[in-house]
Amino acid sequence: MTIFTALGRRSASLWTHSGKTGPFLLALTIGGLLAVISWQAGILDDSTNLFGGIAGNATSANNPGIVVAIGAALIIGATMIVLPCGMPAVFVMPTILGSRQGPVQRSGLSAVFLMASVVPLAAVGLGLGFAGNAVLSALDSTSAKMGFAVILYSAIGLIAIAYALSELGLFRIGNPAGMIRGPGMPGTDQPYRRAAVLGSTMGAGMGIGCPMPTYYILLGWVAAAANPLYGAIVMGAYGLGRVLPAIPIGALIVAGTEGRAISRGMISFREKTSGVSNGLVTATGAYLIVLFGGVLLYRWITL
Repeated sequence: MTIFTALGRRSASLWTHSGKTGPFLLALTIGGLLAVISWQAGILDDSTNLFGGIAGNATSANNPGIVVAIGAALIIGATMIVLPCGMPAVFVMPTILGSRQGPVQRSGLSAVFLMASVVPLAAVGLGLGFAGNAVLSALDSTSAKMGFAVILYSAIGLIAIAYALSELGLFRIGNPAGMIRGPGMPGTDQPYRRAAVLGSTMGAGMGIGCPMPTYYILLGWVAAAANPLYGAIVMGAYGLGRVLPAIPIGALIVAGTEGRAISRGMISFREKTSGVSNGLVTATGAYLIVLFGGVLLYRWITL
């Protein structure tokens, strides 16, 4: 018992001193193991399933997978609210809601803001769906489709790992959203136009330019689905999720809650959950790299 206790304490000490490196390596291992399990389970055995079951029947209306995809897109979008490319939505909402009194007018302004944020991202999903369909239609051989899957998902996996490494402080990934400049802002005497401009800035600017790897994974998913309507719905759900939490938080600020307190709370929440989110990103990246950049790549070059 003494030996096991000593080993346990030693392991805990090593984990504590490993800082972020230990969890990073653990997440890599978990992602790699899940990829091996998926491979052994035969996820790549069917030539029509090279994209993880996304294409074809997975995008049909009667398949429950589309409900899961929409829900996942909403959740991914909602997590952006505590990030630099999502948090500004919280602090523009008070200027929108505060420009008019009454629940009806404020509801209308919120609806305009939401719609203006959703439409640009839904348009991106529509375009990706057409592009994915054109690419997959042009790839008439299994070998070509395998090559496309290898390149697409390996690239997304590498982006995810690069982001995780940047969180370890090895290098810095710039945020494209920081370079975005919105159009001229209408005055408070034009509240609906102002809500539309702010919403489109959140969607077309900071939404499309957000560097989070979960966002790029979602883009890859939509492109591989090769279905324009599916792409528009999923990316529209993502766009809705990005700004929907800003409405109740903005309403709290209008009601008198101190903005600084909310900002501190959101930053604190992000810091406390960053380990979990970075672990999920790392595991996802390892999964994609091992399964598509390893197993499928080997099958492709030995075909």
